[in-house]
Amino acid sequence: MSSSYVHGSTDEHEVERLVVQARFVASFALERFDAPAGARVLDLGTGVGAMAAELARRYPGITLTGVDLSEAQLAAARAKNPVATYVHADASRLPFPDASFDRVHATWLLEHVADPCAVLREARRVLAPGGFVHVCEVDNASLRVRPPLPDLTDTFDALNLAQAAAGGDPFVGRRLEALAREAGFGDVVTREVLLLGDDAHPAMREALYEEFAGICESLDEALAPDEVARARRAAAELRARGEGTSLEYRPVVLRAR
Repeated sequence: MSSSYVHGSTDEHEVERLVVQARFVASFALERFDAPAGARVLDLGTGVGAMAAELARRYPGITLTGVDLSEAQLAAARAKNPVATYVHADASRLPFPDASFDRVHATWLLEHVADPCAVLREARRVLAPGGFVHVCEVDNASLRVRPPLPDLTDTFDALNLAQAAAGGDPFVGRRLEALAREAGFGDVVTREVLLLGDDAHPAMREALYEEFAGICESLDEALAPDEVARARRAAAELRARGEGTSLEYRPVVLRAR
């Protein structure tokens, strides 16, 4: 399965962005994840191993395997986050026997693949009885910025078009429940996570502005030169914002067995 990853090369800046992102995302994406010591955990779309490192930190004693389609990102994972056995493989054709893992995790993966249902079917196949699949995904239609920030809105419009053209889905979060049921899961729970940064939540606002600024700065290879310049302006404008401004985003978390 080809990837529609749109966030550029695996250079030092992108690796650091993904590490910082994982620390932030884990605070809500892993809120209801659990894994006892000894559990076999598969991290799909492991990339540079940033979320694998968060899993290892939060759940000591687990046995981690990370899978990714990018050899470059796996090389970075082995160098920067040696917490797992990293395997080069397609998430829709996993090289593992049935019932090999007690937990299967994926964050920000399905947005980048052409057939997310195929990935979920494979996750179900390698899941052991009593285990569960845990997925966190985007819904870019949920982005709200107040007062409006046209450069950011236009950048995300361009990002969404580029990702869709490459075979991905920047709104896949809203389809998670239907996709999981189509993949054969019977016990499916999804929840929309409200991320709101405003005057009442200034720490979250700062974290969200930095997260979305980092995304804007990662699009050099996905967008046209004029769009890249606009994305850079959006990043600077986000970091300059303060009181009286807000950003809202609603990712979706799935737990299925």
